[in-house]
Amino acid sequence: METVQTGCCKAKRKPSKKGGGANGSMSFLSTLLLILLPKCPLCLTAYMSAVVMFLDIENSQLAPFLMHAKPVLGAVIVLMIVLNSRGKRTLISLGIAGVAMTFLLLKTYYSIAVLPDGLLYTAFFFAIWYNGNFRYFFHFIRSNGQKVGGS
Repeated sequence: METVQTGCCKAKRKPSKKGGGANGSMSFLSTLLLILLPKCPLCLTAYMSAVVMFLDIENSQLAPFLMHAKPVLGAVIVLMIVLNSRGKRTLISLGIAGVAMTFLLLKTYYSIAVLPDGLLYTAFFFAIWYNGNFRYFFHFIRSNGQKVGGS
């Protein structure tokens, strides 16, 4: 701390400025990570199921078991969305995940590939995100856009 001389006999201490990394882009990055990262175990489980869906493991010895793996992971995602109920957002998320699950079941058991796999898995991922913290991300982006536009 630095001492500042004043007109009276008492000297006041001025707090020194602390150098910090919480300014500029680091502040934006940390805020963005807090918004995007899952905060509850249900969301984390659903996200991990969606990430595992993206991994295409082709091994002939495990084929009978792997055939059912992706529909089971889809069911886990739907269950986690239901358990993490948040009102209207949950219904919209269940709609997105339900459509993705229908196409996944058609592809897996009836060999009807209407949509590419990546799009199906992305739909599951977006359903989880929409139910969890998409609203906060949307408000964060929208509020930053208004501040920049208003200046």
